[in-house]
Amino acid sequence: MQDKYVADVGDFGKFQLFRYMFNHKQSPLYGKELSQIWFMHKGLEEENNDGKHIDYFERMMGADEYLEHSLLDVIMRDKREVTELENLKLLKNAKFFYTEVPKALEDRYLWLNSALTFAVDSPIVAVAPDNGMALKCNRVKRCFEFLNLEEHYRQKVYPHKYIFADEVSYFYRLPHLEVCIVYQHLSRCFSHDEQIDSLLLDLKKEYNHVVAIKHKPYSPRVFFFLCKSDVIRVGVAHRLTQFASEHPEFWQLFP
Repeated sequence: MQDKYVADVGDFGKFQLFRYMFNHKQSPLYGKELSQIWFMHKGLEEENNDGKHIDYFERMMGADEYLEHSLLDVIMRDKREVTELENLKLLKNAKFFYTEVPKALEDRYLWLNSALTFAVDSPIVAVAPDNGMALKCNRVKRCFEFLNLEEHYRQKVYPHKYIFADEVSYFYRLPHLEVCIVYQHLSRCFSHDEQIDSLLLDLKKEYNHVVAIKHKPYSPRVFFFLCKSDVIRVGVAHRLTQFASEHPEFWQLFP
């Protein structure tokens, strides 16, 4: 996560989804503490157009007026800083982990331990690396290999922009966890829906109770909800179905 992403269309989607899931009494996740794990870094190694999609307000008008006004205010005040997302109090019962992701593997383990300690008592944990899970694409078979930290960390050009498979597992196995939400930026490997179907199939093999929802605008992305039980999954899936049906032009459910 970088300051330049704040208040872009990705942030709008994330907080629109999270506000629907955590701020309303109709949701099975209402009132539960959320630990948001930002994968913070300065992002000085590359220049690109990421974070520049801030012209979405008219398109999203009416989806969540408080969120619209809050993020537009951040842009107008030129306060595109990650800490502003907490200051806006967009989520009722959330805490945010800001420690910068180190680039050395040995330090990454220390960072991971700090993040796990931060989230240890939270029933909901959301991890938000820039690019999502570290994957190797197989275009021929239309599937992915999930990369782990020890073997593949040094092979990634920007490893601090990913979460590795064993790290997801560590968060999922926290003692009080009910749902781990994993952000994934979709690539050009093959069609986006096929990517989601492939990842969902593999995640279900590992975590059993998984549901996904895609945010469509601009550069599509997906949120995987890894649930600890089928009872939790059913409740989460029902709420996500309602959300997607209310905003079908922006969201697509993958049960």
